[in-house]
Amino acid sequence: MKSLEQLSAQRAVLWLDYVDYAGRLLADGEVPWLDVGGYLAWQRQAQSLLRSDVLMLPVGAVCGAWLAAHPQLRDAMASKSRTMFPLKTLLADPGLRAHLTELVTGLRGSFADLPLALACPSPRAWVADAYAQAHGADAEAEVGEDEIDSAAVLLADFMRQFGESGIDVLLLQETADREPDTLADVELYQPVLNIATHYRWEVGLYAPGGRYPGGTAGLGFVIAPQALPGARAGRLIAPDYWTGAAPAEALDAGLSFSRIDPAAAPETVLERLAQLRPA
Repeated sequence: MKSLEQLSAQRAVLWLDYVDYAGRLLADGEVPWLDVGGYLAWQRQAQSLLRSDVLMLPVGAVCGAWLAAHPQLRDAMASKSRTMFPLKTLLADPGLRAHLTELVTGLRGSFADLPLALACPSPRAWVADAYAQAHGADAEAEVGEDEIDSAAVLLADFMRQFGESGIDVLLLQETADREPDTLADVELYQPVLNIATHYRWEVGLYAPGGRYPGGTAGLGFVIAPQALPGARAGRLIAPDYWTGAAPAEALDAGLSFSRIDPAAAPETVLERLAQLRPA
């Protein structure tokens, strides 16, 4: 199978984040994250309808469902007030690790011809997310260089479990309000990039806030709303495209990424997909 870089150099590659949309449409808003068979069946339905050129497992969503079903783990994450403790406890949980590995293995076996991407919060984002999951949504962690560096080491160790699972791409997801705006910030992710290089995964950064300055910092590609100097950029299609607010245009060669608005009407989504992929 060709790499994502090779595919996007030859033709238009459309990577869809359809979790919320297909979750509403096909699963009454409840994606079966904790049922491997049910999840794979949902993925097959979603893919047959939407045909994303990249298959994505969002680790953050799986972790959220796992914590909801395992309150004792959330309690353990909250048992100490240190900034790094919630993330360290979460990523060390053997049950979560085993479940994620089973999901990845199932996806690889069910979709052998598609690039398989593991999408997870970036080290910067995951420190804050795990802290809020442990101590409440209003709890804010102070995340500086030391915390990001420590989180990158934790995430690199966590990623080793997927080394033989058939992953092709690792997507580190930033949030618009915490997105790095210097290459030095991204260089703190080096332990994760080293693991990806070892396993020959392509590494991308999802940077939706428009502040990423350009350059690679060791990344294979960056998905951003703006053109980026010195970086292989993926075009970010705004969610309002799927409700008809944004203009429609066919894709050129290269990588495009879009989250389908969960409130979009199915007929509009199919119409807009057809406009992106003209016959």
